Amino acid sequence: MSTNHNYLVIMAGGIGSRFWPLSRVSVPKQFIDFFATGKTLLRQTYERFLEIVPADHIIVSTNLSYMELVQEQLPEINPLNILREPAFRGTAPSMALAAYYLRTIDPEANIVMVPADQYIVNEEAFRADMLRALDYTAAHPHLVTVGIKPTHPETRYGYIQVDEERPADGFCKIKTFTEKPQPDFARIFTESGEFYWNTGLFIWKAQTIIDTMHMLLPEMMMQLDRVFEGNRSRDERREDLYRCYESFTHLPIDYAVIEKAPNMYMLSGSYGWMDIGRWEDVWQESAKDNSGNVVHSGNCELYDCRNNLIILPDNKKTIIQGLEGYFFCSTDDVVVICPLDEKNIRHFRADLQTKGEEGLL
Repeated sequence: MSTNHNYLVIMAGGIGSRFWPLSRVSVPKQFIDFFATGKTLLRQTYERFLEIVPADHIIVSTNLSYMELVQEQLPEINPLNILREPAFRGTAPSMALAAYYLRTIDPEANIVMVPADQYIVNEEAFRADMLRALDYTAAHPHLVTVGIKPTHPETRYGYIQVDEERPADGFCKIKTFTEKPQPDFARIFTESGEFYWNTGLFIWKAQTIIDTMHMLLPEMMMQLDRVFEGNRSRDERREDLYRCYESFTHLPIDYAVIEKAPNMYMLSGSYGWMDIGRWEDVWQESAKDNSGNVVHSGNCELYDCRNNLIILPDNKKTIIQGLEGYFFCSTDDVVVICPLDEKNIRHFRADLQTKGEEGLL
């Protein structure tokens, strides 16, 4: 290992239900090439950080069942750098596990925690912000998130309000968090100039987040203390870890820690950002033809079609006429045709689950 104390943890354990039918439980969205670039979201995130932290300091936190997918898409990563969660228990337990693991490797570990599904504009500015934040958390016992100035009223993101006082170092004490506001409040937040989008990207020292979570989630953390006490090897810890991890309740890091922590600070990001959370985001950030259509793969002929996102298999000739503003996706076993701004993909998926058609999920 390098003497550099900076580490990256890529959070890659979700199931991506909003991106059904392409994203499945067996191969969720972080392992999919949504933009036809030849690189999945996981691969893009990994490469984005190669100039920020040493390659052997990149950790992927994922569900146990996705171990082989991670190795397939990141063949250069050491298998020991893949943290395998035995159950889906949310981001708070997975982030705690990552902090404990990295502390055993490096007591001074200084960590960027990033979801695998973020879209970044201006990679150079992003690198500068990450290095600046890592320098800050190395010297302060604070938890840091990155906020982005809103460009429009967006109801899908959480919002951060910071103290009016702006310190010289640019790291502002967070005053309030607001989760996914109604349209009127989103407009007020955006127009006020006092609020930022919450990116869900965090920077902190391993010891700082462990100390903070001990205060807020003592029962969970005491169980992890027992797993990681002493000098046991990873193999020796595994059985105890799996047993206690499966007993944890599902806890998102935002509700359980971030919104309650007294040492939470924000850096205003200087780069463009989007949380890739719906098919409309994929359409928006993809290259389009002269009529605004995005066609990913497929042997397709379009007539009088505008502003559509079309994902088709290569083995079928598909002809589409008169479609506007639609999402059209055909897989081996499912065809979905609905408005591109359809917000109920997860409900379609839930209906199939209720009907006992789990094989389609």
